[in-house]
Amino acid sequence: MTRLTKAVALAAGLWSLAPAAAAAADSGIPVRIRVLKGSRQGPPGVAPVLRDLQAQLSATAYVHWEQAGDLNAPMKFKQPVSVALPDGEKVVVTLLESRKDTATFEVQVPSSRTQSRLTIAKDKRIVHQVTAEKGGEAYFVTIRPWP
Repeated sequence: MTRLTKAVALAAGLWSLAPAAAAAADSGIPVRIRVLKGSRQGPPGVAPVLRDLQAQLSATAYVHWEQAGDLNAPMKFKQPVSVALPDGEKVVVTLLESRKDTATFEVQVPSSRTQSRLTIAKDKRIVHQVTAEKGGEAYFVTIRPWP
């Protein structure tokens, strides 16, 4: 085989892999979404299931933290996932894009007409307040791509 023949064969082989790589990228990524309830009243503390978030949660004005929901799911690009909050509200999370080590999400709270765009690095998570405070309590979501 000449060098030109080898180069053409290599290029053809790589070209045939491109659709498979594109299909894998379009399939989405695994994501963990947790619903948290933060309170300014009550004994200070973080529920044991939230210990991995303790550093982030202790930096807020809320002193008592509980987990109110947990969802682990593969998210597909531009396909919204609705997450119910205990107070009857809902949060809609949409995976917009992912790159090698980051993923960008849109977080919407339809009832309050709010929308945020969050870019999260692999092995990191964001804690994002999604409801207004009522009676010293508020709900948050934490999103972690590739949990």
